[in-house]
Amino acid sequence: MSKAVLQHQEDVAQVKEVHLSYDVYDVLKKRLSSLDCKSDVDWLEARDWISAQIKHVLPESIINELENFSRNTQRSALIIRGCPVDSALPPTPYHGYLEPDCLPLATAIHIGIYHLAGLEPVAYQNENDGKLFRHVVPANYALNQKSSHGSRKTFGMHVDNPDLPLTPEPIIDRSGSPEFLSLMAIRTDLRVKSSIALLDSVLDKLDQNTIRQLSQHNFLVSRPDSFDNSKSSKLPLLITDEGNIHYCRFDKENVSPTTPEAAAALLMLRSELEKEENRIQVAYQPGDLLIIKNQRLFHSREGFMPRDDGTDRWLIRLFGMSSSSRIAPISEITSHIGFD
Repeated sequence: MSKAVLQHQEDVAQVKEVHLSYDVYDVLKKRLSSLDCKSDVDWLEARDWISAQIKHVLPESIINELENFSRNTQRSALIIRGCPVDSALPPTPYHGYLEPDCLPLATAIHIGIYHLAGLEPVAYQNENDGKLFRHVVPANYALNQKSSHGSRKTFGMHVDNPDLPLTPEPIIDRSGSPEFLSLMAIRTDLRVKSSIALLDSVLDKLDQNTIRQLSQHNFLVSRPDSFDNSKSSKLPLLITDEGNIHYCRFDKENVSPTTPEAAAALLMLRSELEKEENRIQVAYQPGDLLIIKNQRLFHSREGFMPRDDGTDRWLIRLFGMSSSSRIAPISEITSHIGFD
């Protein structure tokens, strides 16, 4: 069997896709559509009950995938297709935000799936106004940004919140970079191409000297546009833990080298990420929920021109951690919001 075929099989194994049946869809819609929670804290306090409702109707195979996802080193992405979404949708929110109770069904599914998977939802003090849910839409004020609220410019391959500590790095006075990121599709647009690239697959194609250079503190990592405050840190792009698991903070839009050797290594990494053979296309349908391991996988979105007619592409993003110990909370009441 060729090396290319073996690599393809490994990539497919890292991205698991599951489908909800109509019966599951119907029951969840009936049970979760009328929840009366207002704030982010209210939704988090209801997550035990919500996840129990979801677990009661899911087949055992999907429950196992969810419960094992965070610790399964062979999985970097999980796609749950066919989740119910709210019937009476408002126009795509071009101002960039809606309260979570405006979409009770989608919010409940998102919160419940996270809890079932053992993930701690996290928000950041200076990003998205400290709100848990970010609406990934072509916001009117950010059309030319290279961010989740932008649209006209391509949002290159990246890891979210890359300047924060990666999983093997200690937490002192700042919360860690999100370990998990999910996107739930509310409205979709087949014109908009999204793709992911698996870190391990890319590293397999780089030589050891390049990997060694990527692991040095020779890169300037800047805050993404989604943060209110600008900040830069000199950091390594690649961290490897004691179990030889790799974690990365590459962000095409916000990383620059500080030495000639770092520049050469960054060029090699970017070159591999540009190759179609290293990219997996993601086609969203309404109700799809994609969960990725943020530091183990890169994602991108090509630029597009919104129609601005109320029906444009609309995804909802949520960050997560495997443990609350990776969050440095700003207060006891809002323990899900971390210092950054």
